[in-house]
Formats: sequence, C-alpha cells, structure tokens
Amino acid sequence: MNDRFIGNAFILFGFFRGKYLMLTRPSTEYVLLGTLMSGPRHGYEIMQFLDTAFESTWHVGTSQLYALFKRLEMEGLVISSLKEQEDRPAKRVFSLTKAGEKSFLVWLNCPTGNVRDLRVEFLAKLFFFKDLGLKEGDELITSQLQMLKKNKDRLRQRYENEADSYNRLVLEFKMSTVEAWIDWLDVSARPFILDIGDNH
Repeated sequence: MNDRFIGNAFILFGFFRGKYLMLTRPSTEYVLLGTLMSGPRHGYEIMQFLDTAFESTWHVGTSQLYALFKRLEMEGLVISSLKEQEDRPAKRVFSLTKAGEKSFLVWLNCPTGNVRDLRVEFLAKLFFFKDLGLKEGDELITSQLQMLKKNKDRLRQRYENEADSYNRLVLEFKMSTVEAWIDWLDVSARPFILDIGDNH
C-alpha cells in the first residue's frame, strides 16, 4: 500500500502483483464485486445477501443495482447472462471476471483513506475476509494502523500550531476519534482477523 495526502484527503494506491493501482471506484461498486466472489448470483440473491450481511449499511435499490452492474459489465469487471425459468421471467445472473476479482482484492487489501468511512467501508472489508475465509487480513490491519498514525501525527502538528480555541477543540475531537480507532484495531479487529486465519 502507498498513499499520498492532498489537502484533507488521501489518494490510495493498492499494490497488486508488483504494481500500484489507484483506487478511484466508489466503495459500493467494490462491495457489489465482493458479493460475487463466492460464485454467480442473480439480482434478488445479491439484494438478499446485502440485506443479511450489512443490514441497512449498504442499501442499494433494485434500479441502482442493475445500473451499477451494467457499468461494471461495460468495464469488463463482471459478465451477465439470462437464465431461463419455466413459467417465470428469465433471471439475469452476474459473474466476476478475472479483472473484477483483481479489482475487488486490491480494494479489500487497501486501508480506508478517510476516518469517517471506517465505520462502513472498513467493517465491510472485515466481513469479506471472514465470509471468504481469507488469511491476509493482518496486513490490512497493519496498513490501516500505519495510516491512522500518520493521520494522528498530522492532526497533532496542526493542533500545536493552532491558536484559535475552537479549532483546537475540533482537532482534539478528531485526534480522540483516531486514537479510539487505533485502540479498536489493536484490541478487537486484529484478534478477529487472526482468528479467521486459525480457523481456515
């Protein structure tokens, strides 16, 4: 993993087979790719999977789901086919391509750039590590910790140079949030990930 910090945002680069690939796709699209990692699914099965796995976190409407998959198919990340059913309309079944699997795995193994996205995006990544029985999650935890510590150092530097009391208060809040995530990653997330490796 590599990162560049511009203003208040990280631009992330996932490392895959010796190359850095910039992650520019919305997280929802990566999650949709992840729903196909265990095999082909039709739209209703994907909706059920999202509702069961993430409850309301990743709610995607039916029309939006098909629009996103149409774009992913145009980009060569998924393929679809119609499955005929007796006395019922045909179902459109989606499958991952090799490029789609690669794109998903790069995203999965790259830390989340913005602290505000950790609650949704990073937890989704932990779910996929468990659901797919993947063993490389400890590297993700380490990379995420490194990124958060860099973030904390930048906030600390801004805090030390800030004279306005309100701005200092805001920076204190941001630092405490980052510190809470660092503690949670060490105390809870890392044991969770290591347990996956031990049980697969």
